Amino acid sequence: MLSIAVSSAFASGVAAALLMAIPAAANSIDWSGSSNQTESTNYNSWQPAKTDTLSLPSLRGQGLSFAEQYQNKLLGEWSLRNVNGSIKMEHDPWIQETLKDMTWRLNAQARQQALMGLVIIDSPSINAFAAPGGVIGINTGTILAAKSMDELASVIAHEVAHLSQHHYESGVDDSKKALLMQVGGMLAAIAASAVDGDAAAAVMMGSQTATMNSSMAFSRSNEREADRIGMQIMTHAGYDPRAMPRFFATMNQQSQLNQSENQFLPSFILSHPLTNERLSDSQSRAQSYPSLSLSQQQRHQALFDLLYWRVQSMGKHASKTTLTTAANNSVGAKLALMNWYGEQQRFKDAEKVLSEINALPVEQRQRLEPLLSITHSQVLTEQDKWSEAAEILDGQHRLYPERRDLRIYLAEALTNSNQPAKAQALLKTLIEQQPSDRYAWQSLQLANEKLAKTTTSPQLANIATINALRYRSQDQLWSNRYESALISLTQAKQLAEKLQNTTQANSARPLLANINAEIKAVKTAKDFKP
Repeated sequence: MLSIAVSSAFASGVAAALLMAIPAAANSIDWSGSSNQTESTNYNSWQPAKTDTLSLPSLRGQGLSFAEQYQNKLLGEWSLRNVNGSIKMEHDPWIQETLKDMTWRLNAQARQQALMGLVIIDSPSINAFAAPGGVIGINTGTILAAKSMDELASVIAHEVAHLSQHHYESGVDDSKKALLMQVGGMLAAIAASAVDGDAAAAVMMGSQTATMNSSMAFSRSNEREADRIGMQIMTHAGYDPRAMPRFFATMNQQSQLNQSENQFLPSFILSHPLTNERLSDSQSRAQSYPSLSLSQQQRHQALFDLLYWRVQSMGKHASKTTLTTAANNSVGAKLALMNWYGEQQRFKDAEKVLSEINALPVEQRQRLEPLLSITHSQVLTEQDKWSEAAEILDGQHRLYPERRDLRIYLAEALTNSNQPAKAQALLKTLIEQQPSDRYAWQSLQLANEKLAKTTTSPQLANIATINALRYRSQDQLWSNRYESALISLTQAKQLAEKLQNTTQANSARPLLANINAEIKAVKTAKDFKP
């Protein structure tokens, strides 16, 4: 398991980042043939398997104390801030919503605590990690290497199992010094990866070689347990547990290919040792689960088709030729092609693809929502038709008011069609639910900047300007830019203090109280040394 070291000694001396190397040297493999999907499958269907109660033995014998839970919460927040400030992310709201829905469902099978956050890292390497406090991360390369939603679920279920079994806490108890060395190497690898992927992998491999001799047996034990419990979690969440050894086989094939070409292993294998024993164990264990029919195996494939090609499109991984060819058999590729045409300002071509999709049976089109409406709205926004985009998105938001992605897209369209107050109302719910939601904070900042510029009320303009600075500080806080956050809040405080001498004194007092509390929170986060 990738984990976060708890040491002020090195944390104070390193511009800290999450414990993962992101080598850019992973081979580029053509997975395009893996996503020909059965388009008639309802990708929203969810049928958890009816199995016995999930058995979750703990290595520690009992749950965490309140103090340990609180420490893990602080570590989780620290992790999110550092990873946001160090690594390129995939922020597309639909991708985030799709993976979050799956991750939260898997987590609910084994843990009473909600996850703190899911981070999707824009990197071609196969990797995933879990950190104390309930932070799970996954690379886009892992999504593109998978051949099904079940295989992707197997990776996340494995990480949920690491969290449910407190493997991180047990590791600290057993070998804190070794973990600190390993973490230091990984932090160095993050810096190296920006320049040379092979160098990053070498740094990471060297640090692990120095520390694994004393802890490898324990690590292998953790990995076997995470595999076993991960399969149980998958089964209870409605996924095929046999997908786990299938994905292991993909990683094993990739590692053998890399070794034959004298290249470094995928970073997932470095942090999650993939031994022959572990492969054999997972294959044998999977055989104990009932075989699924073909229709059961494909119940999530329509969603995976949309996800796979959305990741390809958002990450600029697929060319027009690739998208055009795949669109003959994949509606996900067709939507990605439509989006590509919109980005290239080829609107007639985008409309032609939309017409082809609209010619599909009504039931089949409905299964593409809300991504179909989202993609259509994005083509419209490329033409500055923000009001039309807002109308389309509002229809979907009324059907799915709980979806974060629709709120984000709709808020952007409302802000740009001079309706920032409505946008702000949509977004405030998101930050209440997830205070670390940088995308929502950024959108709130833009809505208030727009409000300050367009309102005819000087009083409202003053408050909107102050709030824009406050919301900017939250984005800066969660991206590990503490000094910038304090500057933004200081500017907001100065403006609020000026309001005390005006007719807006009643509004200034609660604003100042909020700003002072936010300044204190930023300073506390800045001073936290794990």
